[in-house]
Amino acid sequence: MAEPPRFDGCEVVETIHTGAISELYSALQRPLGRPVLIKAIGASILPSSPFAATLEREARLLAELDHPNIVQLYDFVRRDDRMWMVLEHVAGWSLAEVLARGRLAPAAAVAVTLEVAHALRHAHEKGISHRDVQPRNILLSRRGDVKLTNFSVASAERLDTAPELLDGGGAYVGPSYMAPEQILGEPPDPRSDLFSLGVVLYEMLSGERPFKAADEHNEALRIRSEPPPPLARRVPGLGPGLERLILRCLEKMPSDRYEDANQLVEALEAQARELGVTDTKRAVRSALASLGLVPEEARDRAATRLGGGDSRARPWSFGRASLGVAVAAIFLVGGMAAIQAATGREATSSGTRGGSARLELVPENVGYLRVVADPWAHVIVDGQHVDTTPFARAIPLASGTHYVRLEHPNAPPERRTVELLPGKTVLLDVTMKLTGAAPEGSAAPEASAAPPAPSASAAALP
Repeated sequence: MAEPPRFDGCEVVETIHTGAISELYSALQRPLGRPVLIKAIGASILPSSPFAATLEREARLLAELDHPNIVQLYDFVRRDDRMWMVLEHVAGWSLAEVLARGRLAPAAAVAVTLEVAHALRHAHEKGISHRDVQPRNILLSRRGDVKLTNFSVASAERLDTAPELLDGGGAYVGPSYMAPEQILGEPPDPRSDLFSLGVVLYEMLSGERPFKAADEHNEALRIRSEPPPPLARRVPGLGPGLERLILRCLEKMPSDRYEDANQLVEALEAQARELGVTDTKRAVRSALASLGLVPEEARDRAATRLGGGDSRARPWSFGRASLGVAVAAIFLVGGMAAIQAATGREATSSGTRGGSARLELVPENVGYLRVVADPWAHVIVDGQHVDTTPFARAIPLASGTHYVRLEHPNAPPERRTVELLPGKTVLLDVTMKLTGAAPEGSAAPEASAAPPAPSASAAALP
């Protein structure tokens, strides 16, 4: 058995994940004996690579944040050949794991949402938008703490955007919790986080996402164009005030949502008072107990002790208790692996322009092409398939003239010629002229996992 790697000041207890891009370990920080999670770049990745730059950027963002509802960064270490973060260990579960056992009562759902809103308010005040608020990135501790984690795709006013290769896609798994403007590739907006949190609250109460569909394509279309199903039909006895709060979070236009996270916090506090929530930790622990995750008597005892906690629980257990943080961090690994795979596929595409030249997808003098098609289309650039809409990912291409063809199985091809300039973005918004009912099997295929380049929303932006 291979000896675990050494990290200054930490003793590795368990290997959670090892891969070509990233590695995750549970460890004890010495001499404090404090449990921590170590997130490191893979042994084969140099600290000068874009993957490492993303990890360092996440560490810089976390270093700006200091809030009880945000997972804390304890240390960041950069060596000539290694780089790693030392993160707070949360003994508990991700909200995704909790919801797999059942939905939450309104009091507990509001308590969780309020704590996450506190975290977002703090981050937004620092000029940081999370951009990936969803159940797997929300951790619930055994004693009722709520923590927001995984800032790997966050945007910040005072830091450069994430490296082009990973921008917006390091944790991409579909549009389920994205705001409409995120799906369209618009610039980051803190109010997008409020939309995502509204989706999470809806799911906690009903057990289902409001725009759930059979595939990513249709879910993205529903997010962009359809109202959520009335929540009162799924949650009998739900107060109208709470449903109005959720509907305002889920407005399609950012300007129609709450003005900022502080305004949402105030609305949630009013709902908490109406539901009789005076202690959010107690409400969260009650939910965990009702789902069989913590003992009932331990929940009641914790409510009377400073800081909570289950005195019968083992003081150090990395297994399932670490899974919440581990899963959240692993998605960076998965995203980067998908990027590598997608890049490899595109690099070996056989389509050509002029007969033999391979389309250069990471050019030196780069311009960007964004395509939005209704209902959807394959995007072929210079003879090569490079994307499938409706996702408005920015496609990096060499500056100059490119020939674009959009294909749908039940519509004639649409052809466009575009001229790209270095650093500029061209947006094509095309309606496919469907000739009749789509034939069987013509539903939009699963979108590529390749990430978008830096976003732009106008037809041609500097």
